[in-house]
Amino acid sequence: MGLGRYFHYAVDLVMISMILAGIKKSTGLSLQVESLAHSSDSRSFLTKYLNFGESCLERIISLCRTSGMFKQRRIENSDDLRDAFKRGVNDLIDDTTRSSNGKR
Repeated sequence: MGLGRYFHYAVDLVMISMILAGIKKSTGLSLQVESLAHSSDSRSFLTKYLNFGESCLERIISLCRTSGMFKQRRIENSDDLRDAFKRGVNDLIDDTTRSSNGKR
């Protein structure tokens, strides 16, 4: 195996850890380390792995905040968010329906 393949696997592992950190941050759902790892060494390693993903995610978020390329939009009313989400989903369904009807 070449060095490039190991680097690719390492990046994949970091991305998976960051995805799990994002799920934890946005929903509060976290991986149950105790159910996956049975020995204290494996629990310790998995906990460090997940903490590393959280650290990477926080650094990326910090970079986005300071870059000027991103703008944070405050949601003042949760009903507005729900309505915008419904509109987006309905538009997606309409587009999908139109494209599938056009193919027939």
